[in-house]
Amino acid sequence: MRFIVKEQRYEKPIAAGLLRYERDGRTTGAVEHWRLTQAVEGYEILRVDLDARAAASGRSSLFHLVRQGNGRPERLNYRFWGDGLEIRGTLLFAETHVTATRTVNGETFTEETALPAGYGFWFPSSVGLGLLAGFGGGTATSVNSVQAVTLGSVSGDRYSVFGLQVVEVALTEGEWTELEIARRMVAARPLTIRWQDEARLIWLDEHEWPVMMQRGDGLTAVETHYIWY
Repeated sequence: MRFIVKEQRYEKPIAAGLLRYERDGRTTGAVEHWRLTQAVEGYEILRVDLDARAAASGRSSLFHLVRQGNGRPERLNYRFWGDGLEIRGTLLFAETHVTATRTVNGETFTEETALPAGYGFWFPSSVGLGLLAGFGGGTATSVNSVQAVTLGSVSGDRYSVFGLQVVEVALTEGEWTELEIARRMVAARPLTIRWQDEARLIWLDEHEWPVMMQRGDGLTAVETHYIWY
C-alpha cells in the first residue's frame, strides 16, 4: 500500500482492508487498500490507495483524510495520476467554509466555498463513498437528502478534474441481509447513493463500513481482506 504520509509510531490501528474491483465477475486489475488509525486523542486518519495501474484506465489515486472522532473532516490530501494528468491537492475544512488547493500538471488553482448546514462529505473511491453512511464524513445526521462536499469527476474537463463541488445527494437505506465477504458470512445493509446523473450502491457492515460497491455498468468492488483490531 502506498501512502501520502506514512503511519507514525503514535498511531493505533483501528481497521484495514483491501477491495478488489471486478466487472461482470472478472477482475479488472484495480484494487483499493485502506487503513484507519487513531492519531492523537480525538482524531482519526483514513488512508486509501486506489490503484488501477494494472487496469484498463491506468489511473491511480491516494487519499489521506484527517477527521475528528465524530467523523467531521478537518483535512484531505490527495494525489491523482492518469489521463495525462498529475494532480496533487488539499481540502481544508473550517467551521463555515472549505478551502481547496490543487496543482494540475504544474498549474495551481485555489477555491473556497461555504459549507452548507449539516453537510456530508465523500471522496471518489468505494471507501470514500462510505463516508456518507452517517458514521463519519461531514455532519449529516439523517439518510434522506443532504448537500455534500466532494471532488469533481475524472470524466470532466481536464482542468476541472478533482475540483471542489457541493452537490445534492439522495440516500436510501435498505434492509439488513447476509453477504459472503472475505470468505465469511457478514451482516450488511445496502445504501443507495444518487447525485447529479450518478448512482452507486454500497453495502455496509456492522461498523457502518463499506464491504461492497456496485455501479450500474457492471463494475463492483468487494472486500477480499479486512480486519477490525
